Amino acid sequence: MPSSMVHLLTAYKFNPDASTTFLVGNIVPDIVNEWKEKDRLHLRDRLDRIGALEELAYTMNLHDDFDLGILLHLFVDYKWDTNPREKFIKGYEGYTWFHPYRHEIALSGVWLYNHTEWSKRVWEEMMSCPLELFENSHGYEKEDIAEFISHNYKWHEENDIGPSSFFTPDLIEVFTSEVALEFGNWLAG
Repeated sequence: MPSSMVHLLTAYKFNPDASTTFLVGNIVPDIVNEWKEKDRLHLRDRLDRIGALEELAYTMNLHDDFDLGILLHLFVDYKWDTNPREKFIKGYEGYTWFHPYRHEIALSGVWLYNHTEWSKRVWEEMMSCPLELFENSHGYEKEDIAEFISHNYKWHEENDIGPSSFFTPDLIEVFTSEVALEFGNWLAG
């Protein structure tokens, strides 16, 4: 999975005038901390992951911005896992890739935060979004959503590092542009 900022940049490219609930939906699947549960929720346990995404899309209200944001998040993760992350992993044996990978996506995310004019505003809008909008939302607790947003906003504000030498700004720019377009085509398809 990429950083929250990669998710938000893709969401911004998909719809520059998106609602705050759409943007929150784009980061909320990552509030789950337990890895097996996170892999299940991200459909990584499914052999046909794109087919599983299609099945999930049929069960969601895609006229609801929060639901659409969650679906875009899962689509971005699928695309990320099968390309940039896969390329990164090839340089490692076994599971030794995980910590260097987390470091590189952190570098890429915080660099994006500090080098996009809209990011601080978007995080502040998400922090001020009424929690009632997320009552009983796909099992995500509204307090967990608020804590995730607050924690990540603070971390981005307190750090100015990067960029990543692997997940470079150019790679992120191309990836997010392509995936935003692909998602629109996938929805229309």
